[in-house]
Amino acid sequence: MTACAGRRAIHFAPASVEESARILASWRQSVERADVGPARLLYDAKVSQGPFRMSGTLAVKAGARSVEATLSGPFGDTLASYRGGMFTGKNIKPLSIDEEELRWLLAGAWRGSGPPEVGGANGGQALLRWTVGEKVEAVLDVAGSRVRSLEVKRREGAILATYTGEDPGRPRQIELEDLGSGNTMKLTLVAAEPLAD
Repeated sequence: MTACAGRRAIHFAPASVEESARILASWRQSVERADVGPARLLYDAKVSQGPFRMSGTLAVKAGARSVEATLSGPFGDTLASYRGGMFTGKNIKPLSIDEEELRWLLAGAWRGSGPPEVGGANGGQALLRWTVGEKVEAVLDVAGSRVRSLEVKRREGAILATYTGEDPGRPRQIELEDLGSGNTMKLTLVAAEPLAD
């Protein structure tokens, strides 16, 4: 089996019953530790769409009922925005991402509509799959209870999120890639504050 851990394919062998129990306990811990509460988030952002490249800041307001975001250029002009589940802007192909999915992608974890299936194990990593209600694969660092990558498969195409670092709560480094187009957004968390909503 292979999975979505960046560009390098990882081969997973079937997990034993004991390994599967350990992997699912680690996944539950990753969900419990994830910070998906209402917050204002500020990221340094680098966007790549074909030959087009831009840098700026992504300001996210993740309230209890909705998520909004604005991508601004180096001089503060609005380049793109996220409202009602749609990311649109200048020179950017519109991208549909469900608000709840975006919350979990930014938190570096995935709760899903139920527990995942264990697709296999390789050393300290495990492949998790959700196939009911959504098609999602995650590569989990079992010892650290951290998701290393998430691939959300949608009708419009798959989105791959890759996480680096050992940060608790919210990951500091996130790379989001639209696998259909190859467009990427690299995010570095600059500030986060709870939001009374």
